[in-house]
Amino acid sequence: MSTTARPWAWAAVALGVLGGLAVGVASVRNGLAGSGNGSGGSGLGGYVSEAGVPGRPFAGLYRAGILGLAGAAAALAVAYRSVLVVAVPLALATPAMLVSGTVTCTPGCPLPPYETTTTGDLVHAVGSIAGVGLCALAMGALAWTGTGPARRASWVAVAVGWPLLVGTAVAIAAVGRSSLTGWLERLGLLACVAWLIAAALGRAIPAQDRVHRHSPLA
Repeated sequence: MSTTARPWAWAAVALGVLGGLAVGVASVRNGLAGSGNGSGGSGLGGYVSEAGVPGRPFAGLYRAGILGLAGAAAALAVAYRSVLVVAVPLALATPAMLVSGTVTCTPGCPLPPYETTTTGDLVHAVGSIAGVGLCALAMGALAWTGTGPARRASWVAVAVGWPLLVGTAVAIAAVGRSSLTGWLERLGLLACVAWLIAAALGRAIPAQDRVHRHSPLA
């Protein structure tokens, strides 16, 4: 691994942690604010993107968090630039995530086929789905081609995250908005963010450093 990859990997770690925390805090705060108080939110069972609707609590924090995760994906793509099957999906995910963070949906983030949507809703949804889907592809590619802790973390992420993401897609198509859909989406996104950070750490810490730290002579 080139030493120039390490700064990019550490940047991905920092942006992934900060972005993930921002999205998590905003999403939970929005869910609590919308639970049974008539504020217009859907509670913790609503879509994650509802936290970014203008006027919702911490909407700016949520959108900043998504942009931070887009930056993390871009930095990770550079860190893995020598592994094209990982870098290309991450590079393509970056603009999709930027769209998700800048184009907001209307209240409730309605999705077809059960709700009436606007152009902005569809643009936001396409950006979000493409960003998550491409990250999932990169996750699978690293599980297949990677080595060491990054590969192991990727296999765990594939085993946990892919069923959740597929379940989210099926739930959206089959039942639309529901607590099941909302929780599947949240858990799937958590798996993606955790993988992004783990993959970045695997690239940031060279194998020889890990061996040295665990050596009885260290």
